[in-house]
Amino acid sequence: MTRFVVNLILITVLISGCASFNSNPVEFRATPHITFTLNSDRFDAIEIQSSEIQLWEVSDLVSTISTIETNPQSNTAINEVKQGFVEAQKGPGNPRELQLPEGAYGFASTFRGYTTAFIAVANDNESWITISVKEDLFDEVLSSVNIR
Repeated sequence: MTRFVVNLILITVLISGCASFNSNPVEFRATPHITFTLNSDRFDAIEIQSSEIQLWEVSDLVSTISTIETNPQSNTAINEVKQGFVEAQKGPGNPRELQLPEGAYGFASTFRGYTTAFIAVANDNESWITISVKEDLFDEVLSSVNIR
């Protein structure tokens, strides 16, 4: 009987320990030209709003992803994001330009525990995206950004 209980405990520990290894990267196709990934163990719910997608872990907001229509007065999405960088420098978020491939421009700003990336690509002048994530996840997300 003791051996049965010990084996049962070992099996339970092994099964619960293996659950944490069940993490897969989830690809988000924010636009036809911009994708990024986030591991599935970072969120457990996706909430679709009218203007954004929110990723949640239990009751904590992990990330928001939005597509923003370019203002016709800006001519291009990249010009609009560059102007946003100029404006963001006047605020509290300590904005910094992102190192993105040629044909893309972006900057990031951190505020209240979240870092938001503003990204535009040259071959999409109709819109640009924002990816806002908890500050400790930003490098993981940024390193996975793929510009096509």
